[in-house]
Amino acid sequence: MTVPPPPLPSPASGPPAPDLAPAVGPYGPAQPAPQPPLSGVAVASLVLSLLVCLAPLGLVLGVVALVRIPGNGKRGKGLAVAGTAVGGAVVALATLLLVVGGARFDAWTEEGGGLLGSRDTKAGTLFHLKAGDCFVPAGRLFSPEGAEHDRMTDTSVEIVPCDRPHPAQVFGTFRLKGDHAISDPAAIYAQAFVGCVPLLHDFAPDTWTLPDVGFSSYYPESVSGTGGDRTVRCWLGAEAGLPEDSLRQDPGAWDADQLAYLKAMRPSSEAWFSASVKVDTDLAAATAWAERMAEGGAESAKLLRAIDGLPARTRGPVTALANRLDALSGIQRSASRAATRAEFEKRWDIDGDEDASGEEWEARLALGLPVEDEEGDEEGDGEKQQP
Repeated sequence: MTVPPPPLPSPASGPPAPDLAPAVGPYGPAQPAPQPPLSGVAVASLVLSLLVCLAPLGLVLGVVALVRIPGNGKRGKGLAVAGTAVGGAVVALATLLLVVGGARFDAWTEEGGGLLGSRDTKAGTLFHLKAGDCFVPAGRLFSPEGAEHDRMTDTSVEIVPCDRPHPAQVFGTFRLKGDHAISDPAAIYAQAFVGCVPLLHDFAPDTWTLPDVGFSSYYPESVSGTGGDRTVRCWLGAEAGLPEDSLRQDPGAWDADQLAYLKAMRPSSEAWFSASVKVDTDLAAATAWAERMAEGGAESAKLLRAIDGLPARTRGPVTALANRLDALSGIQRSASRAATRAEFEKRWDIDGDEDASGEEWEARLALGLPVEDEEGDEEGDGEKQQP
């Protein structure tokens, strides 16, 4: 007899099914909680850090974002970290390139490149120049002919070794007198011109032996009473035939008699070099220069006669030079009182024998100082340049 199996339970008769209805949260059924907002500062930090020129700003914004995010609960900490890292790396790399590039540029300007291609040249301006420096100007060395004031307008220069070709050499510097304001360029030019002359004779006491060079200066166009640059820089220069050695003269190259002679002739030479470009056209400038020439010549004559212990062979030529300077002093003093240009030229006798070059040649020859012979060839160590 077969026992039938028990009946299978129906779904309705089984244990109750679990409750699968979705839970209802505070934001409604089946809605996830919203994420915190993204930090705009963090995003901006990463974006700006990728731009080289704005990387420093990206670095700063990244740091700001990292400080603020913990307090405001916003997202973007990873972006802020990335922006800070990238910005910092870019800034560090740029700084390194600037340092290395600057060092290479300095090496080029001081050792490699330049207007003359010298390894020893140094780029600078007129304001960097000091007494004894030789230099190459970027522009004209002298103002165009006919200019009212002889002043360079381009201040860029290259400072070069004096034992190589160079157009100019600074022979001295000085400050304009007084602490008051000076707005008149003509007044500054006059003070600069007169102030450079004694410095020239300190630098090169025997101006007779200087090569064919001119002398000029750089000076401020106007100065205030409260400070600023009041320095005048004086130099010797040549537009052609560049000197290849320093023009500074060593007093140790002369003996006692020669030094005494050069010292005695300094007042006359300084007066000659004090002639401005206006002497040929302006009566006031011409008469003022004639008065300085008269005073300088008379002083030199007095000092020549006062030299003690000259060798017998030199006394005659030196005395003859002193007499000639005294005679010229009288002519020059008369010319300084002229009322017209025609009268000035007549009194000075411009076309006549108006200087003491012959007597000076004889005196220098007797003292063993360099002179030129009648054909222009040098006798001695230097070249004659009549001041």
